[in-house]
Amino acid sequence: MAYATIDDIFGRFKPIRTMIGAGSFEVTSADVTSIFIGDADSFVDAYLAKRYVTPITPIPSMITQISSDLAIFNMMTEKQVQVPDSFQARYDRSIKTLEMLRDGDMILPAATPIAAAGDNEAWSPNQDYHSTFSPVLDELEQRVDDDWVQSDIDTRIDD
Repeated sequence: MAYATIDDIFGRFKPIRTMIGAGSFEVTSADVTSIFIGDADSFVDAYLAKRYVTPITPIPSMITQISSDLAIFNMMTEKQVQVPDSFQARYDRSIKTLEMLRDGDMILPAATPIAAAGDNEAWSPNQDYHSTFSPVLDELEQRVDDDWVQSDIDTRIDD
């Protein structure tokens, strides 16, 4: 299921109706649906796949807006010499929003995150490492493995 439809695109920018099907631009309704919306949806999925299960379902209106704006921008960059500043601003806003969603600065409440528990679980790159700590060993015989600790520190990303 596409994130946006041709009606979403017409609703967000009514003058684009004159572009669709006009001989001078050579854009058909089928092109909008199969090429430009498809490309925009793939772009959205590529940004969000690191954090969310894609395709996003149910589709939030924010994602419909982003997909529509990206499709319109792509259509204009392909069919016009220069893209109006207002569309460049819409494109830039869409990219910024996708980056914030990808980086966790914003969330999609209805979307399914990749890791359901996310930051609520302890995580380590050495999760499969079996330490020497054990309740059956004497406390004096147990020690910290400095290589393991350093590996854990080196692998974590800055929060």
